[in-house]
Amino acid sequence: MSALIYKQRFFHPNHPKTALSNYVHIGYIATRPGTVRHENMSHGLFGKQRPGELQAFDSWQEVARIARQISQQGKNMYRSVISFRKETALELGLTDFTDWQHYIEQHITTLAAHNRIKTENLCWAAAFHYELDHPHLHVVFWDKAQTIMKNFTHPEVPNLIRKQLIKDTFAYKIKEFCAQRDQFKSGVIEVTDSIVEEFEAYLKRLDPKAFQTFQLRFEQEDEDSLLRFPKHHLVEPASVKLLAEKLFVLRRHMPKTGRLAYKLIPPETKALLDALVQDLLQDNRYLAQMVEDYVQAKLNLAMLYDSDPEHLDKHRAKYQAESEKRIVNRILSTIRTIIKLEKEAAFDIRQANRQYAMAEQLLLDLLNLMEGLFTRAQLDYDDKTKVLGGDLSKQAKKEWLLRHKDQGMER
Repeated sequence: MSALIYKQRFFHPNHPKTALSNYVHIGYIATRPGTVRHENMSHGLFGKQRPGELQAFDSWQEVARIARQISQQGKNMYRSVISFRKETALELGLTDFTDWQHYIEQHITTLAAHNRIKTENLCWAAAFHYELDHPHLHVVFWDKAQTIMKNFTHPEVPNLIRKQLIKDTFAYKIKEFCAQRDQFKSGVIEVTDSIVEEFEAYLKRLDPKAFQTFQLRFEQEDEDSLLRFPKHHLVEPASVKLLAEKLFVLRRHMPKTGRLAYKLIPPETKALLDALVQDLLQDNRYLAQMVEDYVQAKLNLAMLYDSDPEHLDKHRAKYQAESEKRIVNRILSTIRTIIKLEKEAAFDIRQANRQYAMAEQLLLDLLNLMEGLFTRAQLDYDDKTKVLGGDLSKQAKKEWLLRHKDQGMER
């Protein structure tokens, strides 16, 4: 177990989904629940795209677009995480957003050097996530001058980075440790890897249970996943239980026979279903935010063609209804599954734990669904903006708009 956890990886630039994955990852670290955000901004992304002052980016999308572009150019975008136990972070003076910004600004060159990136060619962005038991930084970085694509990083590289970060971060603690062990020979000691290992073993012995909890929590929650990141912390048990109750009340109102489709169910059942959708949006703020982000991305796309306020209000209502219809269809899919399971004699769907599991899975699926819809809408907008804002002539832009107008409004 370590006093500090460092994880690093990258997706191979040749993989067809790497550009999209890197785009989504930026959005994830910049906006997910627990992210400490800039004042009056919807994200917490900061970093440097060139040597100089630390920058709070105007939007996470500007960095995501760069990440997408460098992936398409065959450059590697590294994803890394630096994490401490809460008590350790407090002891180090990492108490607020500014402290964590200063910390990574001081240590980013360690990440670059071990990945053989020159300081003048280093580009990076980071976000601070305030988790109660393991506050941590997500850092993405790349070499803007890279010409040779990499397909492998030796596991020793992140291990060396971790050890160097420990040497630099805990220098005073290591000196105290060495003094206790009668190894303190002068005012300055050479901190070797063996001393770092002894120091880590010493800390583990001080509080083995706390360190084990820290390690398990961080390793079990894959902070680097995409469109699959753990969302259980976004789902309150009380709201899941309530959803399960409403879900099975709704099931009892479903027709006994016939196809289970929204347009075919009785009006009173439609009313219950519509009310359930609104309850979900009211109870789960993250789902509501994903719906709002999706609607806004589609609205931005519509504004490329028509900026009339009256028309935009109609478009907003249309996209809101579209997203709610997606939620309705997913609920109906769950109810179909319930009906199917009820017919299986060996499966007692009436058990409370099974009902809870069905409701929880429904919520997690809805979060994944809306994240995916938002991402595709945002990428669609980015692509069209790039074309319309490029070097096309006025006539070419007009022809492009006419050719794609219907397609753009239907997506």
